[in-house]
Amino acid sequence: MAEGRPESPVSRELVLSLYLPATILALGQSMVAPVIPGFAKSFNVSLSEASLVFVMFAFGGLVATFPAGYLMDRVGRKPVLLAGPLLTAVGTLMTPFSHSFIELLLWRFVVGAASQMWMQSRLAIIADTAQHRQRARQVQWMQGMNRVGQLFGPSMGGFLAAGFGTPVPFIIHAGLTLVSMVPSFKLVQETAPGRRKGREAEDAELASHGWRDVILYLLTFQMITFLVIQVGAQMARGGQEYGSLNLYAVYAYHVGPETLGLLNSAALLVGIPTPFLTGYLMDRFGRRSVIVPGFSSYAVAVVLMSLTAFFPELPFSYFLLTYVLVQATQGTTGGTMQVLGTDLSPPFARGRFFAIWRLIGQFGGTITPGIFAFIADHVSYGLGFIYLAACAVVVAIGVGGVLGDTLARADRADAEAAARRQSGQSGVELPRSQS
Repeated sequence: MAEGRPESPVSRELVLSLYLPATILALGQSMVAPVIPGFAKSFNVSLSEASLVFVMFAFGGLVATFPAGYLMDRVGRKPVLLAGPLLTAVGTLMTPFSHSFIELLLWRFVVGAASQMWMQSRLAIIADTAQHRQRARQVQWMQGMNRVGQLFGPSMGGFLAAGFGTPVPFIIHAGLTLVSMVPSFKLVQETAPGRRKGREAEDAELASHGWRDVILYLLTFQMITFLVIQVGAQMARGGQEYGSLNLYAVYAYHVGPETLGLLNSAALLVGIPTPFLTGYLMDRFGRRSVIVPGFSSYAVAVVLMSLTAFFPELPFSYFLLTYVLVQATQGTTGGTMQVLGTDLSPPFARGRFFAIWRLIGQFGGTITPGIFAFIADHVSYGLGFIYLAACAVVVAIGVGGVLGDTLARADRADAEAAARRQSGQSGVELPRSQS
């Protein structure tokens, strides 16, 4: 993608360098997901030990956030973007040939870190290149293509492993990952300040800012508010991407794997159009127009779910209804914090900003399943759901009443910049809190 050129959300460059890799990476990850538990079990480990294969994937993503952000400013976005899938392919290919459980955990850590590198660098490139009123569509449509890839992956992976052997899904995943990145070598252009062709004067001023400026920016009221909202959003999800709601279904209603599979497939299928719609709405009407009703409706849905714990005599059909409702409303919140983060990222040091922001977000996502599980186990599932709803309300109030709409703020900043250019002023200013 050429730096500085208006980019349609459905351009050939974006299809080949953003949406296609997102789909294939998600397809590959979901292909191997149902195979990994059985492979872990083959090492004769306990259930709690086997669960470490998922913990290490998340931990790898957490550890990679800071160095990936630093490297994006130090060596550029493109090297990090290309290194992520390459490491993913290596880690995936080596996984089924692990000789010990420890080696298996090592490769899961590598794949988790590599996945974070690709996602983080791709968000940075979107922040560098996308116009304000196209940014949400690019981020959200990337999320939508992720879901498309996840839809067919589990069944394909299970079939391949059962029919041709455990290594086959991993080998195919590694091969597809490498193939999907071929267009990016040519189409993705470096967008980091100091490495863009023809922007030397502007880049010199941008690159002069360091960690001190980033820290000062993060300590503004606007950014502290955003980081609190980011943590609240992670807490509100309660680790549902890791199966917290499914665990409740199993323990409270003794739901079997067949029913769970159907529920999850149905929820995923219904939720595929959601990111495409929310991306359009966020670009058309503002970020707040989606985030506030999205998290508010999710809070209501979770409160309705809590009634199944407080009143266990409610019929199973009520649980099924609220399950679908929770999944549907949660889908409207996915990717919204990434849009806000790219909106608020400072142009002078986006990599460093991403290093801190994504570290905080990933840390929240890593610990939140444990928090929800602790409340559910030591108090009650009902209060656990109320806790999730309260976190969602914090996000809705924070965006609606405190942070404001970052899209409208960007429009005002563009108008001010145009006025300065007309009056002959130049220079790069640090982002200011306008909350």
